[in-house]
Amino acid sequence: MKELLNTKEYKYVLEYFNKMDFSDKRTYANWLAQTYYFVCHSVRLSSLGAAKLDVDCPIGKRMQAHTTEEKGHHVLAQKDIEKLGYTLNDFPAFGVTKVFFQAQYYKVLFEHPYHLLGQIFMLEAFSVDAGPAMWATVQKAFGDKATHFVRIHANEDVDHVKKALEAIESFPAEQKAGVTENFKQACELYYMILRSVNESSFQETVKAAA
Repeated sequence: MKELLNTKEYKYVLEYFNKMDFSDKRTYANWLAQTYYFVCHSVRLSSLGAAKLDVDCPIGKRMQAHTTEEKGHHVLAQKDIEKLGYTLNDFPAFGVTKVFFQAQYYKVLFEHPYHLLGQIFMLEAFSVDAGPAMWATVQKAFGDKATHFVRIHANEDVDHVKKALEAIESFPAEQKAGVTENFKQACELYYMILRSVNESSFQETVKAAA
């Protein structure tokens, strides 16, 4: 399933992300906020997925491990926002951000828990492919105190990607198709989140200049 990283959907959103100006404080803070809003559901979704599977299912155990790995990561994003001088209230969740995580509950409850790995794999691969460059940008612009979330994910998710790939490769063809669909959907929705972040920053710049 590594071929998912060569899909047009993934390449397009990655290219857009790499062109964003994360040295702009509002852009970076808003990205952290939108990330917070969906990351705080990661543990819940993994737990829900594991609960829907047999107690001895290897994928369920992998989801339980993912729950431990992601625990508290949303707090890191929140603290970075506060170090930048903002609060979460300064950046409400976009409608598309809500859809990004809400759709995963549907996948787990009404499709198959395995399909959740489509979004998980997309986000962790994204951290590996875009994280180091972003980390260099924000660390230079804002220092270590406001960049914990990016640093951790840029460095830790390499192993997570490997584990996600191993899990997906063990799936039956039908479930691999569900993972593929969710992966591409996640790319499309994440692109829309990024565009909303950029447009919000542009509007604030225009407002400040008026």
